[in-house]
Amino acid sequence: MVDETYVNWLNDDEVNRYLEVRFGIPHTLDSTKEFVKMNYEDASNHFFAIMLKKDDRHIGNIKVGPINKHHGFAEIGIMIGEKSAWGKGHGTEAIKLATQYSFEKLGVHKLIAGFYDVNMGSRKAFEKAGYSQEGVLTKKFRCEGRYVDHLLFCKNK
Repeated sequence: MVDETYVNWLNDDEVNRYLEVRFGIPHTLDSTKEFVKMNYEDASNHFFAIMLKKDDRHIGNIKVGPINKHHGFAEIGIMIGEKSAWGKGHGTEAIKLATQYSFEKLGVHKLIAGFYDVNMGSRKAFEKAGYSQEGVLTKKFRCEGRYVDHLLFCKNK
């Protein structure tokens, strides 16, 4: 579901504050469509829209991949772009569903989420979904003029 709302999330400084996509600004409808198409066509990635049940509104995305088939692990990442949906548990629910799908349908035994240590929304969502911290890469990323740690949260099947 690529539309101007989605593109606006990617170009919004508050939404993309902790996302690496902020370095590709400005995003356009065409570049965003190409990104989504590339993820859909790559069998090692599974890219999903996060939709609200009550009104079928697109509020974000979650991605599992790339999947390492040999070792059975994958990365998981999430973006809730719709600010009115922040802090309401939608991210946690999406993480739980994507985790269950990955373990049951994709044959993954371990999921790894990486995020900036200052991204408390991601930390809370992954903790509530049963993930725990397994690693930290200190001072890896520049964020808002300073270096921040890269936290690795994981969940095993």
